[in-house]
Amino acid sequence: MADEIPLNLRQLQYFTVTAESGSITRAAERLRISQPSLSHQLRTLEGRVGAVLFDRKARGVVLTPVGRALLPGARAALQASEDARRSARAAAGLERGELRIATSLSLALGVLPYALREWFVVHPGIEVTVHEHSHIDLVEAKLLSGEADVVLAQHPTDWPGPVFDLGEEQMVVVVAHGDPLAARTTKRIAIDELRDRRWVLPAVSDGFAQFIEMTCAAAGFVPNAAVRSSGVGTLVALAASGLGPTLVPANAVPEHVPGAVLALDPPLLRRIAVYATPVNERLASAFADCARSSHLAPDHVAPLLA
Repeated sequence: MADEIPLNLRQLQYFTVTAESGSITRAAERLRISQPSLSHQLRTLEGRVGAVLFDRKARGVVLTPVGRALLPGARAALQASEDARRSARAAAGLERGELRIATSLSLALGVLPYALREWFVVHPGIEVTVHEHSHIDLVEAKLLSGEADVVLAQHPTDWPGPVFDLGEEQMVVVVAHGDPLAARTTKRIAIDELRDRRWVLPAVSDGFAQFIEMTCAAAGFVPNAAVRSSGVGTLVALAASGLGPTLVPANAVPEHVPGAVLALDPPLLRRIAVYATPVNERLASAFADCARSSHLAPDHVAPLLA
């Protein structure tokens, strides 16, 4: 039943701001998200509540009786969450200072921006420095040398210190709109269907290139490169231009990508985590909390992965 599904705090925030703004357009501007994303989240909340919360009119939105009943509780829940954050922040001593993050290039574009946006909401007084590297060995070297406080990377297999799991991100294939694969109704593809194609791949020294090569090896082939680049954003742009398919994290695909996005069948997942040395366990835990609240698949890609 709908009333048995827990309500999402972020959706309650979106609902409250929309109610106060009286307009999805103005609310989206205040929240700094797209109107389609906001509308999707509001519809999801209405599905969980089991009733329509807004009357959509030509000049804006007006709360329904159910929406008016929900608003005080939504505001109270948001205030309680903020009070809890402030208490935890004070207890952890995270009011001032610096957070130094070492991460891989394939995660810097997808997960990190959303995690940092949440970080500055919770910890506005802490400055952040980001070190991006192509290989996990370089990332961990920053941590072990004391030049970084935490690592955001693929989940480690044998790290001796604290590790905070962030869940799994899904990989997607990007091709040009004119590619025959883009004409598929289901927008799904098996990885071995790309065995005879020339790919857009990461640089050979990039750890993400090794991830792709291992994936293809498991399917019985070696990907043939047409062009290589270290930037995930560049990989997407080159693939979308028709130079060949590429494989990237779903969260790294921009909303207005000029190409077509295909889900993999079966899904290809990569487990990611935040980890640190024991001395920075509290800092890593706080950053992981912010990273967990970020979207591993954005609204415009998530339907493909469902």
